[in-house]
Amino acid sequence: MANFKPLRLAGLLLLLPAALAHAEPTRSLTLREVLDLAQENNPGVLAGEEGVRISTEYVKQARSALLPQVTGQVYQGRFRSMQDKGGPRMTPGTDNNFTAAFIADLSLIDARNIANFKTAKLDARAARYQQLAAVEDTCAAAAAAYFFYERSLSSLTVVEKSIELDEVLLSRARDRRAANVATDLDVTRAEAALAGDRRRLLSAKTDLQSARLSLLTLTGLDPSLEISITRVPPPEPDAAALPDWLTVLKSRPEYLAAQELLERDRVAAKAAAWQRFPSLSTQASYGNASHTAFDDEGGTTWGVSATMTMPLFDSGSISSQKKQAYHLIRQQEHLIREIEAKIHSAYNLAVDSLSRRWEELPLARENVRLAELELAYARDRFDAGVSDNSDVVTAQLSLASARDALVDAEYRYQLARIDLARVLGSVQSRLSE
Repeated sequence: MANFKPLRLAGLLLLLPAALAHAEPTRSLTLREVLDLAQENNPGVLAGEEGVRISTEYVKQARSALLPQVTGQVYQGRFRSMQDKGGPRMTPGTDNNFTAAFIADLSLIDARNIANFKTAKLDARAARYQQLAAVEDTCAAAAAAYFFYERSLSSLTVVEKSIELDEVLLSRARDRRAANVATDLDVTRAEAALAGDRRRLLSAKTDLQSARLSLLTLTGLDPSLEISITRVPPPEPDAAALPDWLTVLKSRPEYLAAQELLERDRVAAKAAAWQRFPSLSTQASYGNASHTAFDDEGGTTWGVSATMTMPLFDSGSISSQKKQAYHLIRQQEHLIREIEAKIHSAYNLAVDSLSRRWEELPLARENVRLAELELAYARDRFDAGVSDNSDVVTAQLSLASARDALVDAEYRYQLARIDLARVLGSVQSRLSE
C-alpha cells in the first residue's frame, strides 16, 4: 500500500497530455478581430455579397441586349404538298429542305434596351450601397455583443466579489457568536445574504453564456468555442472632431442607395416616354442551303434585313407606365426626406447621448468609492460590538449595487459610442481606433 500513491500519481501524469489534447480550445478576441470576423463570416453579410454579385450579372445581361447576338441554325425539313408538274392537275409530291447558317441580330435603336441597361447599373450601385449599410449594421451588432459579453463578465466578477464579502461576514458572525458577542440572527442574516448572492451568480453565468453564444453567432465562429476578450477602456469623446450632419448625410450608404434608386426611377420615366419613338434593328445571315445535308447540290445563301417598329395604338399602356414612373419618383423623394430626417435626429441624439453617458462615469465611480467607505465603517462598528451586522449586510448590498451601476454605466457609454459610429457610417474605423 505504500507504493499506491506514487503509482497513482504516475498514472495521472501519463493521462495529463491526453486530457489537455481533448480540452476545449479557447480563443482570445479583440474588438477589431470581432469586427473583422463579422464582415468575413457573418451569414447575412455573405448573403448580401451574393446579392451584389447577382445585380452585377443583371447589368451584364442588360448590356448584352445592346450588343450583336450571333446564333447558329441548322434546319432539315421534309414536306408533302400539291405540286404543279406540267399536267392538267396538280399532283401530290414530297420535297426536302436543308439550311445551315449563321444569323446575327443587332439592335440599333431600342429605348427599352437602353433603359434596361441604365436602370440595371443604377440598381447595382444601389445594391452595393445597401450592402455597405448592412455591413455597418452587422458590425454595430457585433460590437454591441462584444460589449455585452464584457459587461456580463464584469457583472459576474461583481457577484463573485459580493460572495467573498458574504463569506467573510458569515465567518465573522459565527466567530462572534462562538464568543457570545453576536446572536443567531447575525449568523442567519449573513447566511441569507450569501444565499441571495449565490442565486445571482447562477443568473450571471446564464447571462454570460447567452452573451458568448450571441457573439459567436454574429462572428460565424463555432458555438462550442470558449473565448476570452480584451477589455476596452471607455475612451474620452472628442466632440470637436465630429463632422456636421450634412457631411454625415452625404456619406451614409442608405442615403446614397436611395439617391441611386431615385435616379433609376427618373430613367424609367424617360424610358416610358421613349417607347413612342421608333426602334430599329438589323439582321444578317450567311450559310448553305440544299435539299439534304451534304448532298453537294446546294450553295451559299446570305441575307441582310433591317426592321423599324413604331407603336401606333397601345390602349393607354405607355401613358400608364409614364404615370406609374412619376409616382415612383415622388414616392422615392418622400423616402429620401424621411431618411434625411432620421439621420439628422439620430445624429443629434447620438452626440447628446455620448456626452451624457460620459458624464455618468465619474458619478458611478464616486458611488463605488462611497459604498466602500460605508462598508468599512459598518464593519468597524460590528467588530467593535457597537451594532449588529445588519448595517454590514446593507452596506454590502449598497456596494454591489454601486458596482453594478458602474458596470452598466460603462456598458451604456460603449453602446452610445456604437450608436454614434453607426450614425457616422464608420463603425469599424471608429471603434477600432
